[in-house]
This record gives sequence, structure tokens and C-alpha cells, in this order.
Amino acid sequence: MRPILTLAVGSLFGGEPARLLPSACALEMVHAASLVLDDLPCMDAASLRRGRPATHIVYGEATAILAAVALLNHAYGVIAGAPSTTGALKEKVRAALAMRFSEAIGTGGVIGGQQADLSAVGRTLTLRELEFVHSHKTGSLFIASAEVGALLMSAPGPDRLALENYAKNLGLAFQITDDILDAQGTIESTGKDVGRDGSRTTFVTLCGVNGARQLAGELVDAAVAHLDRFGRRSRLLRDLAFFIARRDR
Repeated sequence: MRPILTLAVGSLFGGEPARLLPSACALEMVHAASLVLDDLPCMDAASLRRGRPATHIVYGEATAILAAVALLNHAYGVIAGAPSTTGALKEKVRAALAMRFSEAIGTGGVIGGQQADLSAVGRTLTLRELEFVHSHKTGSLFIASAEVGALLMSAPGPDRLALENYAKNLGLAFQITDDILDAQGTIESTGKDVGRDGSRTTFVTLCGVNGARQLAGELVDAAVAHLDRFGRRSRLLRDLAFFIARRDR
């Protein structure tokens, strides 16, 4: 989903896949690394991921940790060596991409959200606290994915802000549908363990299934509203938002 978002944003400004793909792939490496770590026994202790045994189940915890670090390292290597359709990326753009990756991954992003999530085990969170957890743990990579596409295409500031707000709402909507799938989905449809969030605060435990669906729909509508400035060019991004609202895996 995240690399697709980068490609979709880039296409909004006429970007060719060859220019966008290295950074999009690097984002998926970051995401995959976060999943490997998230599945570890010391984190969520998950046994399945994408319909297959989790990395630590197959290769052991030590190798899983090394694999996650290797993916993060390789992501930055891809950014450092990424070509474009007209030659190497400008150093200013390359530095901005590396900084954006660092912000999205670090204590103000995925890592900070994961720590907040771990600290919340055993207590009931408020809706504001839950939004904080997932706007970092999940939302930060969605926002970065949109911003990376905009950075690569040198999009103007107002357009970047609109896309950031689109992705912020989209990321939270994605997490809410994830909570719904954990409550109502099956292993066969989701490709991962389900029913594991029962002891943790989720959007479903706070709002109920119907309330969570309504909140996800409102967030998708809010996300799409930020695309109005782009007119018909934003059709792919709109379709992506509506897909997230009704996804079943």
C-alpha cells in the first residue's frame, strides 16, 4: 500500500515509474522491517504474516532482528544510489528523502508509536491516546509515502500540504479497518493472526464495530476532500482511499 501511494502521488505530477520506484521500494523495505520486528515475541508475538509463518518462526529471533536491520540499512542505500530518468537525483532531493525516512521511522514516527503501543498494554486508552499511537505507528509511513512522491516531483508547498493531510487521514482509516478485520476477519482472508487485540484498546473496543466503520468512513471522506484541488488528476488517489475503506485483508 505504501509504495503504491508514492507511485500514485508521483503520477499526479506526471512522474514516470522509473523515477519513483527506487524510493517506493525503499519505503516498502522500511515497512517490511517494521512488520518483522512487530511480530517478535517481545512485541506482538504473532505467528503469521501475509499468509505465511512470521520471519522469527521460520528463521529464529536473532535472524529476524538482523533481517529487519538489514532491510532498514538497504532502504537508505537505495535512496543513496537511486537514479532518475534524467540522471542521478539532485543531492538536495536525496538529502530530503533521507531526512524524511529518518523522521518517519524514528521516535517521532513508527518507533515512537510502537513504544507508546507497548506502554499501553494492560490499560484502557482514550480515543486521543489511541489516535496518537496509530498516527505514529501506522500513519507516519503513510504520510512519508505521500511526501516522498511529492518530493521526487518537486511539488509546490500547498500541494504537499494537501497530500500530507490526505495521507494522515488515510493512515488512520487504514488502522481502523485493520482493527475491524482483527475483530471480524479470518486467518484465511487476512493472512495473519486475528482476535489478538482483545486485551488491548483498539478503535473497535472503544467505538464498537459500527462506530469504527463510521469513523473510518469519515476519515476517508476527509482524506478525499483534500484532493479537490487536483481535480480529475487525483482519481487514482481517490480510488485508493475508497479501497482502504472497504478492504477485507
